Amino acid sequence: MNQQVRKLEDLEWVGGHPAIDFVNTVHAWVGNEPGAEYLLDYEHLLRWQQMAGLIGKHSTRAFRRTSRRDRATALTIALELRCALHDIFHSLAAGESLPQRALDRLNDVIRKTVKWRRLLGAGRDIRCGWDFTGAPPDAILGPVAWQAAELLEHGELDRVKECPALDGCGWLFLDSSKNRSRTWCSMKTCGNSAKVKRFRARHELTTRMHAS
Repeated sequence: MNQQVRKLEDLEWVGGHPAIDFVNTVHAWVGNEPGAEYLLDYEHLLRWQQMAGLIGKHSTRAFRRTSRRDRATALTIALELRCALHDIFHSLAAGESLPQRALDRLNDVIRKTVKWRRLLGAGRDIRCGWDFTGAPPDAILGPVAWQAAELLEHGELDRVKECPALDGCGWLFLDSSKNRSRTWCSMKTCGNSAKVKRFRARHELTTRMHAS
């Protein structure tokens, strides 16, 4: 995998859902710089989880007190989960059958993190939360895994799309446009890049036609 350093602060959040934004923590899944990383170590994983609003400062401090070896193992598990989620959502975007091996990987993370999940009362309301007291470093994957499961169970999966491989990056996103016409992960990046390529191609064709 290309280990080019990329800053989390520069990462675009275009997925429309935390689980999909987690998949998009590589610069591209296809094309230029495939696999260039935003999650180079466990600290990056912690920071991304905070930026996504999946864990708070108290949980972050607790996870930082774990051993270096356990944090390295947790990062490996996180990247494996990310690949599994990519395979799942890529298959949805392509209209293909869901890969059971990837679903099993997600199931495994859900099964191992359920012990840290809590029902919390707020007056007459109830919500699901997390208590990571004494949890191992890989428990940090609970929130994103459960978010993915909720999306798969209750989400509008026909809105899952993939930035085109030919001119785009292969990032995934939920198309929330009214007529479901969104093509690119971001018009600022892949969309504009595709426009430039088409313009150059037309210009070169016109130049050749005039020269002949």
